[in-house]
Amino acid sequence: MNNTNKRRYGHVVIVGIDGMGIFCKDTPTPCMDEIFKNGAATMNALSLFPTISAQNWGAMLLGTDPEVHGLTNGKVCQYEYKNKEIPSVFTSVRKAYPDSVLCSISNWEPINKGIIEHDINVEFQTAENGASTTDKVVNCILSEKPDLLFIHIDDPDEAGHHFGYGNQGHLDCITNVDSMVKRIYDACVGADIIEDTLFIVITDHGGFKHGHGGYTDTEKYIFFALRGKTVLENKSFFATTKDINAIVRYAFGLEIPKPDTDGYSSQIPDGLFNDWDIPYVVPPKGGRNEIFTKPQPDLRSEKGLLSFFDEKDIKLAMFFEFNAEDATGNASFTEKGSVKYYSNGVYGANAELGATGCLVSDDVKFNNDDFTVCAWLNIDNAPASEAYYCATKTMTDSGAGFALGFTNVAVWLGVETSDPNSYEEFQLPYIKDVSGGWLHCSVVFRRKDCAIDLYWNFKLKKTLSLPKTFENVSLDALPFTVGDDASHKINSGNDALIHMDDLLVFKKAFDESDMDKLREYYAQAE
Repeated sequence: MNNTNKRRYGHVVIVGIDGMGIFCKDTPTPCMDEIFKNGAATMNALSLFPTISAQNWGAMLLGTDPEVHGLTNGKVCQYEYKNKEIPSVFTSVRKAYPDSVLCSISNWEPINKGIIEHDINVEFQTAENGASTTDKVVNCILSEKPDLLFIHIDDPDEAGHHFGYGNQGHLDCITNVDSMVKRIYDACVGADIIEDTLFIVITDHGGFKHGHGGYTDTEKYIFFALRGKTVLENKSFFATTKDINAIVRYAFGLEIPKPDTDGYSSQIPDGLFNDWDIPYVVPPKGGRNEIFTKPQPDLRSEKGLLSFFDEKDIKLAMFFEFNAEDATGNASFTEKGSVKYYSNGVYGANAELGATGCLVSDDVKFNNDDFTVCAWLNIDNAPASEAYYCATKTMTDSGAGFALGFTNVAVWLGVETSDPNSYEEFQLPYIKDVSGGWLHCSVVFRRKDCAIDLYWNFKLKKTLSLPKTFENVSLDALPFTVGDDASHKINSGNDALIHMDDLLVFKKAFDESDMDKLREYYAQAE
């Protein structure tokens, strides 16, 4: 009943639908209903924490928890996948079947770049949207009849971020994608391979409001469905995203290692196949997937920021609660490109900016005054190249202003007067002081002293000295930009994505007592 030494299917087709969660239950999906009516389809499967794309597509293709494979949206955008210790399922199939046709057609290019190896002869295609992806998939199936085909359609996630998850625009998009699934299925019929195909539809996560990343019910529960000659009719099986890997191994008759939470941990769900009887080890409740962040206190509530600081001292307070609003009302921002929000911030939600989009305001001016810029930076998601989280100058041209950034090992800042020969740059490594998670960075500009104090996690790290020419010069060459330098080109040019939370700008130079107040604000219990 549990033989893994024979190939059960000639073909495996995985249709990955980004950001659908289980919202398909709230909108018509007649095509998927028909395809899986005698197969297995559940709304009880789980996304893994954090409920973010790279972490869960990585879990599917690599067969491990996100904590083990370590991939993030930022990393898969920048690096080709080369981790020989955790091979993708494409590598497993290639080793067993050297002549197999392996294809990945993705609406989100980083899956092809950063999760699947490039040295195993996988045919990669990237498409602009779901319709284009489907066209490429249909042609691939009819012309090549691939042994293993992975498909990624991003439309519902884009719609969820834009309209709000579960709102009508998101639901309409899911219904539209349902027809794309039918075209893909019909291509398998037209290629005369459907009877020997394990056909799978899965999503990576759902969403909450305009974002995702946390572990609320609407983010963590996902649709997972299979149809094939050994698939049992089952409408309530339990699975997680990482179990795709073991299911593909099952289909190709490959060995499935015993689950190890510190390594390979993909499994075959109970009651899924008629020739499999190894019990599924259900993970205990709690632990790594039961993680919640503190809710964001209202600015004027008992635990809000104004309980710790005078309103006249706050220039800007961006909490990124699924929006780009300044909670003080002092500034308004224009979105350039697409900014996404995730619900696993330090307080409430956080923003993903950089390569895909940034925020710009004409209302935030620094002149020649003292000021302090504070932000939480997700260093687990930090890029290898310099990525800017706010700036009033472009890093490609001269001009008075500043730019603050970070990499996966250091905090970075550059500052300049109107004199092009005045440019000063500092890079301070944090890797010995901070490991993993979020880094709180405060940059204090003391103008008359021509000094910059740099605080990490509310402790003074270093005081930087500037030439006297910086004392009275304005630092506002260009409009204030959040999520890039002021050219809006550097992060996008480097494919750099950053996650940040609570960008606060104060109209004063912080001292130790101010930093103690900020530490106390973030140390509050829920």
